[in-house]
Amino acid sequence: MTAASIQNLAPFTGLNHTYAAVASGDTVVNDGMTILLFKNSNASARTLTLTGNAVDRPGLGTISSADMTETVTIPGSGTNGGECMVGLLPQDRFNSSTGTVTLTFDNTTGLTMAAVKIRRPA
Repeated sequence: MTAASIQNLAPFTGLNHTYAAVASGDTVVNDGMTILLFKNSNASARTLTLTGNAVDRPGLGTISSADMTETVTIPGSGTNGGECMVGLLPQDRFNSSTGTVTLTFDNTTGLTMAAVKIRRPA
């Protein structure tokens, strides 16, 4: 379990982001403006599980404790080159008390990720 490094995308610029290997239980600091880019070099799809919080907020509606988990299928290498983007993740919905989101994977073989913070132009 490791905290992912956040890469910053400044307004009106490009970012040559880098991917790093992932492990189930990794965390990402989430300010609500961070996207997760995944690349799966394995032929088999991977499943990302995000465990959120029970909330009742405008824009999110009422999310009960029975509906807190969200799953995302990251395609295998034969579909879209194994690439997948996840986010933006609302803080109220997904952040722990420490401001992080925990990522749980069914299998991490061949899976890498880049966490990219998007900044709005001033």
